[in-house]
Amino acid sequence: LEIGKSYFVEIATIRAFKVLWANVLKTYACTTYPVYLNAHLVEDTYDKNEIYTNMIRATTQAMSAVIGGVDRLTLHPADRFKETNRTLTSRVARNVQHVLQLESHLDRVQDPAAGSYYVEQLTNQLIDAVWQKL
Repeated sequence: LEIGKSYFVEIATIRAFKVLWANVLKTYACTTYPVYLNAHLVEDTYDKNEIYTNMIRATTQAMSAVIGGVDRLTLHPADRFKETNRTLTSRVARNVQHVLQLESHLDRVQDPAAGSYYVEQLTNQLIDAVWQKL
């Protein structure tokens, strides 16, 4: 999955995908195909001249992906488009993932967005819109 700039929409999209996948499996009476979601950030969200803006943007996008429930997240250095020394930005990209996992423990919560009225409603709207098209 690609994670874009829209924080709540990204969370709801990931959650909706998981529910829709479960519905498809249920429809075909399958139980042996669990979903494993791998996410990365959309390259268009990176600004080639604003490294610090990219770091902040990547952090919020990573958080939306983790709260949405991805299993694996790939963050690239904020200056990946420049021919520079990437020591700082590589470290920040790695540490964002560590903070979300090891310090926030968001990977241990089954559904961190559960109970949020806005996210729940947005998720349900996405599910209904997609399921009607199927």
